[in-house]
Formats: sequence, structure tokens, C-alpha cells
Amino acid sequence: MSNLVSCLKSEIVRLARKEAKAAVDPVRKPSIAARKTLADVKRRMAALETELRRVNGVLSKMQAAQPCQPEPAASDARMRITSRNVRGLRNRLDLAPAAFAKLLGVTPKWVYLYENKEGPLKMRAPTLKAFVAASALKAGEAKRRISAMK
Repeated sequence: MSNLVSCLKSEIVRLARKEAKAAVDPVRKPSIAARKTLADVKRRMAALETELRRVNGVLSKMQAAQPCQPEPAASDARMRITSRNVRGLRNRLDLAPAAFAKLLGVTPKWVYLYENKEGPLKMRAPTLKAFVAASALKAGEAKRRISAMK
């Protein structure tokens, strides 16, 4: 009798395993495929990161060997602008500080500060270009440009 019970138990266990395997199998196959894909993506990403580090190293060595120098502009890069230049240009163009500020694209406070500063002035590139362009103008042309801006 115990032999029959053990045979039945083993058969029940076998059938239960078979059913469990059949129930899990549709989920298991895509899961395995996803794990393989994930491992492949991780491998490719690691290879790309090492390649990126290598390229960045080569690039930094190239930049260290040849420092990047900006192209010198014609005259505005070498032009030494002082408060005296700003005041002189404004007086030569016969403009009020507010009108001069409008011509350069700055605030009237900027004009006041830069007319009263000591030493060479450091201007941002757009302001420097506007200043150089304004220095080439005549008084009448400057006033026409300002009236056209209004």
C-alpha cells in the first residue's frame, strides 16, 4: 500500500511540475530574450563609453598641443578703448547719453559708467562691434540711425 501511495505522490509531483512549467514557459522565453538583449546593450554601451573616453583623450591632447586662438578681428580686437574714447565719440557725434546708448544698444547708465571709468575698458563683443561701427559714423548719419530706431 505504501508503494502505491508513493507512486501516486511521485506522479502527482511530476504532473504538477509539468503544469507549472507549461504555465511559466510563455513568460520565460521573452524574459530570457530580454535579458540577452539587455546584456548586449550593456556590452555595446560599455564599448561606446570606452571609445568616447579614448576620443576625448585624443581630442584633449590635440587641443593641448595646438591651443585654439580666436581669429583676430580687423581693428576692434586691437583697439584700446578708454573712457576718454567713449566721451570723445559721444561728443563728436553730438549725442546725449541716452541717444548714444540707443545707438550702441546699451543703457544710459552704461554710458555714464564707461565715461567715468579709469583705464582701458572691457566691452562685450556686441557692444565693441557697435562702438567700432559708431566710430566710423558722422554726426548726421548717427542721428538718422537713432531716429530710424524709434
